[in-house]
Amino acid sequence: MPQTRTAALLFANGGINMGIGLIMPITTLYIHQDLHESLVTAGAVLMCFSLAMTLGNLAAGWAFDHTQPKHVLFTGNVLTVGALLALTFWPAWPLFAGLEAAYGLGLGILNAAMNGYIAFQQRSNASIFNQGYWIASVGMGIATASSGFLFHQGIRWVFGSAAALFTVTFAVIGLTFQPIERAEPARQAGPRDPVDRRLLGSLAAIALLLVIIWIGYEQWNSNVSVLMLHHGISVEKYSLLFTVNTVEIILLQPVANRLIHPSYATDKAKVVAGGLLFGLSYLLIVDATAYWRFVLGMMVVTLGEILALTSAPSLINRYATDRDRGILQSLASLSGSLGRAIGPLAGGALITAAGYDWTFLLLFAVHVVGVAGMLLVRPIQAESHTRPTKS
Repeated sequence: MPQTRTAALLFANGGINMGIGLIMPITTLYIHQDLHESLVTAGAVLMCFSLAMTLGNLAAGWAFDHTQPKHVLFTGNVLTVGALLALTFWPAWPLFAGLEAAYGLGLGILNAAMNGYIAFQQRSNASIFNQGYWIASVGMGIATASSGFLFHQGIRWVFGSAAALFTVTFAVIGLTFQPIERAEPARQAGPRDPVDRRLLGSLAAIALLLVIIWIGYEQWNSNVSVLMLHHGISVEKYSLLFTVNTVEIILLQPVANRLIHPSYATDKAKVVAGGLLFGLSYLLIVDATAYWRFVLGMMVVTLGEILALTSAPSLINRYATDRDRGILQSLASLSGSLGRAIGPLAGGALITAAGYDWTFLLLFAVHVVGVAGMLLVRPIQAESHTRPTKS
C-alpha cells in the first residue's frame, strides 16, 4: 500500500499550526477589548478551550487506533472549519465562548491524529518529528506576525483566514494522505509480558515533565508580559521575544538535527537537557528588570524547546506498536493541552500569593523534579515491542 508522502504531512502540519498562530495571540485581547469581558473571563475561556482540546486529544488517540486514521483527521478538520466559519459570521458574546471550545475540540482531534500519522512515518524517516516541529515553528511564526495586522482589519479577517488555512489543509489531507497499513500483532501465548508496568512508568514520567514544561512555558505567554510592562518594557519589546524564539528555532534546529543522530538514547538525553534548560530560564529572570535578561531567558527557553519538545513525541513513539501508536501520540498532545490549561491560572495564583521571584524559583525546582522523574524512563527490551526506526 502506498505511503503518505513526507512533504504532504509536513505541509498539512504547517497549515494546522499557521491556523493556530492566527487565532491564539488575539483571543484574550478580543475578549477583553472588543467583547468587554474581564481578564478572568478571558482566562476561563482559554481554559475551556484547552480542556476541550484535551478531550479531543483523548478521543482522537483512541479513534486513530480503532478506525481509519484519515477519517479521524476529516472529523477534526470539519469541526475546526465549522467553528471558525461560525466565528467569522457571529463573533459575539456569549456564542464566542462556545465556538472557541468547539474549535479547541476539533483542533485537539486534528493535532493528535496528525501526530499519529507522523508517528507511522517515523518507521521510514527517523527525523520526521524534528522536521515536523521545524515546519510548525515556521508556520506559527509567520501566522503570529500576521495576526496583529489582520486583527486591525477586523476580527472576521482573523477567523476567516484561519478557516481558509484549515480548508486548504483539509484538501491536502483528502487528496494526498493514504490509508495506514498496520502490522498484524503477534499472537501471544501464556501470561502477559510484565513489560507493561515499565511502559506505564516511563510514559508517565515523560508526560509529567511535558505538563511541567508547558505550565512554565505559559508564563512566558501570559504573566511575564505583565512583569515586563511593570518594569517599563513596552509591549512591542515583549512581542519581539517571540520573534527571537522563532528565528532561533529556524536557525538552530536544523543544526541540531544534523549533529545529533536520532536514537532512543539521544531522544531521552535531549528531553532531559531540554527540561533542565526550561528550568534554568526561570532562574535567569528572577529579580530581572533589564530587557536583556528577558531576552536571555527566552533564548534559553528556545534551546530547551528545540531539544525537549521535538524529541518527546519521538521518544514516546519508541514505546509504541501499530496497535497503540495513536493513543500514545495523543499523550504528548494531551500533556501540552493540560499544561496550557493549568499554566495561566496556576501562575497567576502563585504570583498573587508569593510574587514573581518565588514563582520563578518554584518553577525551576519543579522542572528539576520532573527531570529527576526521567530516571524512571527505561527502554523496552522485549523484541515483540521494538520500534521499526533505527536506534
